[in-house]
Amino acid sequence: MARFVLVHGSWLGAWCWRGTIARLEEQGHEAAAFDLPGHGEDRTPVESVTFAQYVDRTVQAVNDARGQAILVGHSMGGAIVRQAAARARGSVRAAVGVASIWPRDGGTLLSTVDGFDPAYLAEIVWAEDRRSARLSEEGVRRFACYLCPQADIEEALPRLTAEPVAPYEAPLFFAGTGVPQYYVECLRDRLVPIPVQRRMHAGWPEDRIYALDADHAPFFSMPEEFTSILDQIAGRG
Repeated sequence: MARFVLVHGSWLGAWCWRGTIARLEEQGHEAAAFDLPGHGEDRTPVESVTFAQYVDRTVQAVNDARGQAILVGHSMGGAIVRQAAARARGSVRAAVGVASIWPRDGGTLLSTVDGFDPAYLAEIVWAEDRRSARLSEEGVRRFACYLCPQADIEEALPRLTAEPVAPYEAPLFFAGTGVPQYYVECLRDRLVPIPVQRRMHAGWPEDRIYALDADHAPFFSMPEEFTSILDQIAGRG
């Protein structure tokens, strides 16, 4: 049995992990998810959200798990997980990135978009003050969730929130996490293309890399296979 703490990516919330939590629990694990500040049902004003708040909230969730946790971060959540694992390393058993992005030390999340499809970037709708942005419905359907069941897409669309820009502009530094790190590639991802994903884990041991024939939302498009990978990681000790 393992304890999982699941960290969502941009525009999403804890709700995107509902099916994953149920499947992990069926396999005998414990799993928890939470809303990052300004996401889901969290009402932190979007203009005040920082990357440090994301990490603080994640460390709090790890501490709430009351035992060593496997941290799983989707997309932007991968950068959060890496920093949280370094801060709470005594309470973290492993860190897992899922189609995740993180910059080189001193870089910003915005710097990772080199290699993204300009057609996808054109579907990002900026607020008038350009301090937050949303992904258009076309962007969701065409790039983020194009292999997902229609029912999941329709449920997700009204739940998506604006994404604060400040966390993407913050210079980030990644000290060694001190725990095993794994990466789950999404081979048919149109949002974070596979060359970008592979740039994130360049130099990692091959046995730390898993792959799914999925789009950017494997918890919807390949839920059983995705949960199976998490179960395999849990079994690695």
